[in-house]
Amino acid sequence: MAENQQTSSPRRAKPRNFWKTIRRLVKYMSSLAWWMLLVIILASVSAVLRAQLPRIMGDITSIIFDGVSQGWQGNGDGYYPIDFEAVTRTVLILASYYVAASIFRYFQQFITARISQHTVYRLRRDIKAKMGRLPISYFDSNSYGDILSRAINDMDQVAGSLGQSLTQLTTSTVSIIAIFFTMLYLSGSLAFIVLLMVPLNIIVIRWAAPKAQNQFNIRQQNLGKLNDFIEEKYSGQTVVKIYNQEKFEAGEFSKRSEELNEASWKAEYYSGLMNPLVGTVKDMIYALIALFGGLGIINGTTDIGVVQSFLQYTNQFSMPFRELANLANTIQMTVAATERVFEVLDEKEMENPSGLPDKEDSPYKVEFEHVQFGYSKDKLLMTDFNLQVKEGEMIAIVGPTGAGKTTLINLLERFYDVSGGAIRYEGRDIRNMSRESLRSKFSMVLQDTWLFNGTIWENLKYGAQANISDEDILKAAKAAHVDDFVRSLPEGYQTMLTEDGTNLSQGQRQLITIARAFLQDPDVLILDEATSSVDTRTEVLIQRAMNRLLEGRTSFVVAHRLSTIRDASNIVVMNHGDVIESGNHDALMEQDGFYAQLYNAQFA
Repeated sequence: MAENQQTSSPRRAKPRNFWKTIRRLVKYMSSLAWWMLLVIILASVSAVLRAQLPRIMGDITSIIFDGVSQGWQGNGDGYYPIDFEAVTRTVLILASYYVAASIFRYFQQFITARISQHTVYRLRRDIKAKMGRLPISYFDSNSYGDILSRAINDMDQVAGSLGQSLTQLTTSTVSIIAIFFTMLYLSGSLAFIVLLMVPLNIIVIRWAAPKAQNQFNIRQQNLGKLNDFIEEKYSGQTVVKIYNQEKFEAGEFSKRSEELNEASWKAEYYSGLMNPLVGTVKDMIYALIALFGGLGIINGTTDIGVVQSFLQYTNQFSMPFRELANLANTIQMTVAATERVFEVLDEKEMENPSGLPDKEDSPYKVEFEHVQFGYSKDKLLMTDFNLQVKEGEMIAIVGPTGAGKTTLINLLERFYDVSGGAIRYEGRDIRNMSRESLRSKFSMVLQDTWLFNGTIWENLKYGAQANISDEDILKAAKAAHVDDFVRSLPEGYQTMLTEDGTNLSQGQRQLITIARAFLQDPDVLILDEATSSVDTRTEVLIQRAMNRLLEGRTSFVVAHRLSTIRDASNIVVMNHGDVIESGNHDALMEQDGFYAQLYNAQFA
């Protein structure tokens, strides 16, 4: 299944435009623009101070060299005429520059960390909200493993590296500018030699960075596929063991792991090449500075302190490029992860309000009005579906597999939007209502029960109003026959449920979901095959609980067991997405049509 899901959603071999993603990420920081400006100022001051350190150390060397070059003064207990007061004064200036630069850099890193965490918080908040606005079709066409990988792994990658990337990127960029102008002030010719590193380093980075970025994006995709495979096989491990497919699945896991490993080492290979190549460029420039600087000292055109400063500047000027080269690994991973997060944020949401006017004083609670719908645009499942439901009516929906029963419920809950026509609730097109407002009117009891890892009491309260009382919870539990079996458990309502409540029987789990529906006190109740997976005795209990829940409420009941819907106000018989018969049980049996054939086939 995962394979099909993956192929149904196209994947790009290459990521989106690098700078477009960067610009979009910067927009998330726009609310902290003043803090970002402060970071740039702090980084600039720190970089300028650090850029002066080699020059000051060169001044110390020049002072000592000038004294030594004057020769030995005096006889016996003579001395070199070195100005130690100037040396001491310069050393104190050097120390103060060191301390000040460190303080400014500390505050820069502190503020940058706050900016990055705020940005990641906004990204997490937006992707969480986006997941709630996406249509079910997105989850149908994308594997759960890939979706989880984007929401968890990719977000963790952005959160873990954004702060480091911002700090190093800002510091390195400002350092390059500050060091260059300081060198230009000392010696234009030597500065020109050091400046040769820039085009050479750019060539190296522009060659290796795109290759690394592409491989990092492929790695993130393969990680999502691997997570999806693990999740799928773990949830279906019983079936795997029954059919003795452990070796086969282990082989499939190894194949996907190998694909991930191949993309990972290629990404690391290309990003790792940049550091030694940048180092080689630095060594070449270092040798040129030593050569031409030495010639300048011999010719008397260059001071020895300036040459010493430039030898240090060669290392210092190359350091930001080396940091950027090392950072390229992190940047490529961050950009690849950010793109995948933005892909989710860019997914098409459900349709906007239809703009159809409300029907004032509509006699119907729910109305399907010439509804058209298809899971693909070129193949409609429903072509002209019409159904009117009055308040308090019980509408049973029956039909063979693939008739469109569950589709009807999905449209009613607005998991999908109609392709044509309208579904109205009390005369209002449901597309003109927020999904939260619409779904607050409904409650569903599904065939596949969903319980979370928590106590029975916590599961009962799930989805209920915040002001619900303990008496109301107990009342709902008794009405749904939950209290009967919970009292026999050693820890009662505080019994911890395992994942999906597997330490309870299917019938007990179903009763809990019915009690949960009681607490919501909905206007409309939807029952989708709620008794199809339980034994006959448990079905009787569930049916009694549902009958209490259905009293006085408009309801839609999807059922395969036709005995459970004989008392329905209206039985809608569907086939191929359209209503082919409708009426109560007796009337449909008298027609001796499709419903009568289904009913007689079950009780033959």
